[in-house]
Amino acid sequence: MAISSQGATFTFPGFTAQYTSISVQEAEAEVVDMTAVGDPIGKRRMVGTGDITSPATVRVDYIRLSGTPAPMAISGLSGQLVISHANMSASKKAVLQSATSEMAVGQFLRGTLSFVIDNT
Repeated sequence: MAISSQGATFTFPGFTAQYTSISVQEAEAEVVDMTAVGDPIGKRRMVGTGDITSPATVRVDYIRLSGTPAPMAISGLSGQLVISHANMSASKKAVLQSATSEMAVGQFLRGTLSFVIDNT
């Protein structure tokens, strides 16, 4: 089932736009090998430590209307990232990792923002 673009918006301090796609890379948990010397050959005892080795990241591809100012593409800018669509909304503290903009004749102004989710 396709998702309608109506009301598909995101906001980050000083910037609001319609998103065309969002991808999320979940946080990676630390897992250690606790296999003992006496364990059977071929058996592994893998245990999660509860620590995170890599934080979650979010990539937002967006379009904006001409005349709408570009986001302040300052790496390290932090704030509340809010993603909304119809009756759904998600809000997380995030840090802007990178930003790109694409402008072509006869096209929408497009861009990509990548965020690292701050789980502190």
